[in-house]
Amino acid sequence: MKDKIKPYKLTLIYTLTALITVLHYATIKEHPGYHFLHRELFFIPILLTSFWFGLRHGLTASVIISLLYAPHILYYSGPHNRMLTVVIQLLVFNLVAVVLGWLVDRQKKEHEEAVAVENLAVLGRAAGAVGEEMKYLLGSLKNLAKAVKQGHGPELERTIEKETERMEHIVEVLTSFISQDRNNLLSCDINEIIQRQADRHRHMVLKAGIALTVDMDDTGCPTMVNPDKIEWILNNLILNAAEVSPPGKSIFIKSSREDEHCRIEVKDEGPGIHPEHLPKIFTPFFTTKEKGQGLALAGSRKILRDMGGDIRVSSRLGEGAAFIITIPREYSGKTLVNDPVKSVMRGEPVSHLYKE
Repeated sequence: MKDKIKPYKLTLIYTLTALITVLHYATIKEHPGYHFLHRELFFIPILLTSFWFGLRHGLTASVIISLLYAPHILYYSGPHNRMLTVVIQLLVFNLVAVVLGWLVDRQKKEHEEAVAVENLAVLGRAAGAVGEEMKYLLGSLKNLAKAVKQGHGPELERTIEKETERMEHIVEVLTSFISQDRNNLLSCDINEIIQRQADRHRHMVLKAGIALTVDMDDTGCPTMVNPDKIEWILNNLILNAAEVSPPGKSIFIKSSREDEHCRIEVKDEGPGIHPEHLPKIFTPFFTTKEKGQGLALAGSRKILRDMGGDIRVSSRLGEGAAFIITIPREYSGKTLVNDPVKSVMRGEPVSHLYKE
């Protein structure tokens, strides 16, 4: 990856070089003692150029500075301005540029190689995860084809529905890593989304012997989000909580206002998360499940951060886990800076829609 030459960096290098050159020639006769200081100051633009732009540009800078520095011996001959001394100084200028520029180029190359290796590893893990799912689904489709020939009724319908939901989940997980378009953000009360998901899963968790408790902020919590994505995230969190919760325990869903954000907490009373796993819980492909892909939580964080929010987890071993979602909220009591719909269409952050 080639560095882009930033105008402000070039401006700084040109300005320093010109200033040092002027000082060098303006004072060398009246104040020859300053000659040593100005000579050392020439290293600054050389070092900056080599560090920012690598060997080629650093060497170019050192050659130009050498040409600017050397001519003073033509009209001023002091005890320290003999030809040999100046030649050695010029060699030092260029040697510094070569060594630093070469080190910088090597480090950039090693970094690019490391990134390429990591990208291949991530691609391999992604291909492996998707490949396993596709292999499983193909096997299921073959079994469904056989079942159709044998004429199974209700059982076949349930199987088709189950496999369709599995395919939809895989598609949702994979598309969650695509950057979200802010044009899809809608104004909605987060409590309504929570209530829909609670109603959807209540029968399932009660059937498993698990209580579902919902505690929502009485004043509501209006937000600018993609409701479908928030529902998908909540669906995954509730299913995960139900999966780890033993019969007789509870799942708690709570919403509240927190400064400029809406806060959603999904808490279970399961076994909790091992402390060594907590830092990696949102890392793609990290999973403790035997047949898990390790993508749903990572995708959830990506979706929420695209909306200006985030997700975090807190857990103690043996005391369950709590996943906390934060989403920027609307402020009905604040003066609008611009029309909210037009602002979102322009891609402006939600937090910038209102005056403080």
